[in-house]
Amino acid sequence: MAAQQPQVSQELQQFIQQESQLAQVQSMVATLTEVCWDTCVQAPGSSLSSKEQSCLENCARRFVDATQYILQRAAHKSDNGHF
Repeated sequence: MAAQQPQVSQELQQFIQQESQLAQVQSMVATLTEVCWDTCVQAPGSSLSSKEQSCLENCARRFVDATQYILQRAAHKSDNGHF
């Protein structure tokens, strides 16, 4: 029975890591939605104007690009021991 303990621990660690990653993604989507919505939609109506749609697309793209850049920079600094 002691042989199963490390496997359970590893499975639990993997589950916790997956849940943490999911929480980070959900947080990023919530932030993205809030920031881009507040920036692009002036007066919500029954549909988005083409200007609002374009603004939301560009905002989301910039947000994702900036997030990727920050993560890559942090990983690079971490790899070099400068974090």
